[in-house]
Amino acid sequence: MSILPMPTNFGANEWFVILSIVVTYTILFLLRKYFSASFTILIILFSASIARIVDHVLAGPPFDLYDIMDTEKFDLLDVFSYFLYGPFAYIFLYLYQKFNIQGMYTYIYTLLWSGLSVAYEWITVLFGVFSFKEWEPLYSFPVYLFVQSLTILFYHICLSAKNS
Repeated sequence: MSILPMPTNFGANEWFVILSIVVTYTILFLLRKYFSASFTILIILFSASIARIVDHVLAGPPFDLYDIMDTEKFDLLDVFSYFLYGPFAYIFLYLYQKFNIQGMYTYIYTLLWSGLSVAYEWITVLFGVFSFKEWEPLYSFPVYLFVQSLTILFYHICLSAKNS
């Protein structure tokens, strides 16, 4: 018995995660020169960690609001699914910096991205990446608002540490 077994049923959700990883990391690779390699790694690790923490709270006991992938058990593709958050966070921060979003536009930008995140989550539900029990994709909107605000805060903390 291995620590992280392969999925017992390799289906649409696993293929969706693999294809999404290929597409999003290709985009990240094409944009890679915008942020340093070390900052890119920090973005990926930060976003994967936040996603894991949120999922642990909401999908684990005592709430158990949804499952990730096929079963309640953690397998290798569950780990891969967390690395989907990195490219999205990178693109989120890339556009934030590129268009120099500030002030009230930061709120609008975060609202827009939270809506896009809910839409993407809805697609993941269609492919079976998430199986909701007592959860609806719309419930994720305030979670995304919070996480994306944290991501912007993380960006500014890193930027101020770099400049000091």
